[in-house]
Amino acid sequence: MDWPTIASVRTYRRPQVALGVAWLLVLQAAVALSIFAHEAGPLGPDEAISDGVQGLPDWFEAGAVAVRALTATEVVLVLGGVAVLALWFTGRRAEALGLLAVLVLLPFVQAGIKDIVDRPRPDPTLAEQKTGFGSESFPSGHVMSGTVLYGYLLLIAWEARAHRWRIGACVLGAVLALNAVANVYMGVHWSTDVAGGVLWALVLVLPSWAARPLIGGMLSRAGGQSLKSSP
Repeated sequence: MDWPTIASVRTYRRPQVALGVAWLLVLQAAVALSIFAHEAGPLGPDEAISDGVQGLPDWFEAGAVAVRALTATEVVLVLGGVAVLALWFTGRRAEALGLLAVLVLLPFVQAGIKDIVDRPRPDPTLAEQKTGFGSESFPSGHVMSGTVLYGYLLLIAWEARAHRWRIGACVLGAVLALNAVANVYMGVHWSTDVAGGVLWALVLVLPSWAARPLIGGMLSRAGGQSLKSSP
């Protein structure tokens, strides 16, 4: 195996220290919120936020249903697989492998956290439930899955710097924001479930994003070795 050189590791480390610090902070916040949410009802401002969001006009429900369809874990895994292939065949192979790794981990991490925290869904007497559900409340699976996929693609689009890609990043950001509100609006999550979904998604995404230079370097060296060994 062709290991990364000292120079490449040093180059890799310089811009990634901030991401590493951010990841540790996000991990601490995710764990702390999970502890507070364990088998808990509404926390802090949950009820007030739910009351405010569920007071939105009835026409908002169509958008909430649509965005939740796009962020269901099963749909995210399928669309994510398509995104991985698209990234690979357009030359963004480090990003493709990073996204693939996160998508593989996503359903297992999500299910494990839900089982451990075991938070009940909002009580129907406190929040009007406009749709059904099939798992525990914390973290919001739709928010966690949506943030993993669309958040990762948002980072790629924003990094591209081209105007059209920045517009795409803004659209993805709007989808993520709508998704956060939609899950509270539909009465199936508290706002702290949504926050937990975002935090745990970032716990998965940030290491993968930070590792791209290292992955890219290893892929480049592997490609060079293949060319040297070919007749």
